[in-house]
Amino acid sequence: MKQLAKYLFLGVLAVLALFPLFYVVVNSFIGSAEFSRYYGGLGEGLTGFNPLRIIPDWISAEGYREVFYNRPHFLMRFWYSVFLSGSILAGQLVIAVLGGYAFARFRFPGRSVLFFVIVLIMMMPLQVTLVPNLIIVDRLGLHGTYGALILPGIFSAFGVFLMRQVMKSLPNSIFESAKLDGAGSFAVLLRMCLPNCKHGLAALAVLNFADSWNMVEQPLVFLRYAHQYPLAVYLVGFTGIPPEVVFTSGLLSVLPVLMLFLWFKDEIAFGMEYSVVK
Repeated sequence: MKQLAKYLFLGVLAVLALFPLFYVVVNSFIGSAEFSRYYGGLGEGLTGFNPLRIIPDWISAEGYREVFYNRPHFLMRFWYSVFLSGSILAGQLVIAVLGGYAFARFRFPGRSVLFFVIVLIMMMPLQVTLVPNLIIVDRLGLHGTYGALILPGIFSAFGVFLMRQVMKSLPNSIFESAKLDGAGSFAVLLRMCLPNCKHGLAALAVLNFADSWNMVEQPLVFLRYAHQYPLAVYLVGFTGIPPEVVFTSGLLSVLPVLMLFLWFKDEIAFGMEYSVVK
């Protein structure tokens, strides 16, 4: 009986968690005429509210046709987001691997203090670091360019912290055997350390991509013109757009991150396990 109650409770939570995504998928296949018929009174307040549509009367691809053919703005912002997220991810993997390896395997003056600073920066809200980052990118002449978004994203404290935790958990025997074979520090990193950190690298890649894909505050602060904004900012500014286009755009914007989370769910759990100070 207890097992049944537990599964029932978890099932209810799963339904509540998945219903918004299901609702977006269903409404992305509703045409403009059906939206007007069932949701036309939403703009007038609760008095014009109609029941939510769970199953459309007629499946329509009107929203997808509008997004892919008649409204190129979505696809432009989509590829802006792919470029920004991919650039930040590539740079942060390099910085995180090198920084994490240094903190995990080398002893140097001030190591504990520097790691404490990294943890402190990681705990700060994003809004606290926006102004210092703005001053730095402005002094570098990057304000108003995509470099203003990429550069701070590459030097994220979380990546160094996570890779340090993962590399520190590796057994010393693999490093000692490599050194006995005459391998240098860089060779040990490439041949012994990275192959044993695949789960940590995958977790960092997924979490970093999701964070970069959904950034809103940074583009609003660091970019000058609306046509430069990535997809997340573009979706926030949806006003006067047909609802079928809104639902379709929302679904397509979620798919890349959703697919990564489903594909690398075990790696994400691994990353969360090592995201503690040891």
